[in-house]
Amino acid sequence: KDKGAAEGEQPKAAAKNKFCGGRLKTTSIPYILFTFDLIVSLGSGMTVKFFPLFFKNDCGLTPTEVQVIYLIVPIVMVACSGLGSKMAKKAGRVQTIITVKTLGVSLLFSMVFFEDYLQQTPLLLVPIYVLRTGLINSTYPLQESILMDFVPKNERARWKSLESVSQFGWCGSAVLGGLLADKFDYSFTFLITAILQSVGVLGYSLLLPLVPRSEKDLAKQRKSAASASTDDLSRPLLDSPDEPNTSRLTGVV
Repeated sequence: KDKGAAEGEQPKAAAKNKFCGGRLKTTSIPYILFTFDLIVSLGSGMTVKFFPLFFKNDCGLTPTEVQVIYLIVPIVMVACSGLGSKMAKKAGRVQTIITVKTLGVSLLFSMVFFEDYLQQTPLLLVPIYVLRTGLINSTYPLQESILMDFVPKNERARWKSLESVSQFGWCGSAVLGGLLADKFDYSFTFLITAILQSVGVLGYSLLLPLVPRSEKDLAKQRKSAASASTDDLSRPLLDSPDEPNTSRLTGVV
């Protein structure tokens, strides 16, 4: 087989690794990622459009100051993404995703629970928001690498196309976020977002027993699965029907 075919079969070879009584397999990984990415996206979509209004109307920042915030955010995202990649090499990709997103969600909870104080001190609120946004959005490369490792090449386009579903949900949830902000306030919407993102982070924990911590562990897992598959294929050849049945000779039934 050529190299491309071998790479396409690697995720299938690893599919025999089962956990939770066989209910979770390595073939479950893309479904887990998609489901909980969608939940996180729905939560994010509820608030991302309203943070500028929150800073302007509730915190008293000028439009120029708000634009400066959104000039800094992409820089922080890139920095967090780089740090996350380095952390993943030592701690593992799933472990890094959970840790980084937990920190980001915790910062959003702090914006909700310390709302009155933080609104009076924008110099503290703005760094919290910028860091929170950078952390939450910095794990995409790690999630993408996991998806590519455990999805055969011929199925990758299908899973990539499902990202449009997340984007649609992201836009749709903005409508709900606007309704909640009008009926209650921005902080209530932020709370709902933090709760949904917490559910998503908890969901990522299902990947812990499925995704090896390092590339070496992943290679060992695939080699072991491929070896087991080879043994299964060769066993019928070894147990040839032409060989005499010794159970009849010994009288064992």
